[in-house]
Amino acid sequence: MSSRLKISFLFGLIILLTSSSIFSQPDPAKASRMKLQGIYLYSFAKNVYWPSAYNTGDFTIGIYGSKDLFDQLSANFKGKMTGSQKIIFDFYESTSDISDCHMLFVGKDETNTISKVKKVLDEKTLLVTELTDISNSSSSMINFVYVQSRLKFQLNKSEAEKNNFKIGQTLTKLAYSTI
Repeated sequence: MSSRLKISFLFGLIILLTSSSIFSQPDPAKASRMKLQGIYLYSFAKNVYWPSAYNTGDFTIGIYGSKDLFDQLSANFKGKMTGSQKIIFDFYESTSDISDCHMLFVGKDETNTISKVKKVLDEKTLLVTELTDISNSSSSMINFVYVQSRLKFQLNKSEAEKNNFKIGQTLTKLAYSTI
């Protein structure tokens, strides 16, 4: 192998290795969004009151459609409590995997399956989504929206109350909009 060919090969290898490490680095904006969504979900768990029959055992937060959010929650909120209940997280890859949970987050990429998700949900599951606008869906109880590049949330208080959830005043005051 000629020295020119060796140099070209090494240069190409360096570019390949450097570019693959660039692509494998996490997107800081996405990581920040996941962290903020995690904080919100934890706050929802602590500021929404479930019917008394659902206040025993572990408090399960299900995540459908966002493995990154599941990983973030599992890493940062493991062992946390809401009241006397230990919070645990489940990740669902398909609607058929969804099981009993207190709160279910449906990621933006799965919002087209909301009607399927709603069919498998227990009535005591608080549904959190990333729809364009909560008024477009009567089934979502809390919805993440972006307003001027800032993460906010909307409340569908009437849908929540129909399912016997009581939304705390703190969440009601912090909501971007309430219907």
